[in-house]
Amino acid sequence: MPPDRFIGRLTREDEFRRVYLEGFRRSTPLLVIHARANGLGAVRLGFAVGRRFGGAVVRNRLRRRLREAVRAHHGLIGAGVDLVVAPRAGAAGATYASLHAAVGTALAAAGLLDHAP
Repeated sequence: MPPDRFIGRLTREDEFRRVYLEGFRRSTPLLVIHARANGLGAVRLGFAVGRRFGGAVVRNRLRRRLREAVRAHHGLIGAGVDLVVAPRAGAAGATYASLHAAVGTALAAAGLLDHAP
């Protein structure tokens, strides 16, 4: 991971709303990625995992797996973007490998991956 790039967090409701309203989205069968340029030179990340996925244990496990899948692609994500990752119905039962592939597919479709080595 390049030292000049930083993963921050989206925590406030207005930050999520701004990404939803002003950004764009790309989806796969397992998840939807909402993205918006932030002008900060940093990648900020948020997750929207609702109660429909189950109890707190299931939601937190899904959130951790998605966070790790995004971090695996972090070195290729261009700086200066806010991302909100929202899983779809099948994501809770999906393997980590399929979540990792879905994140990569959605990021590539959004044009957010730098294709540097």
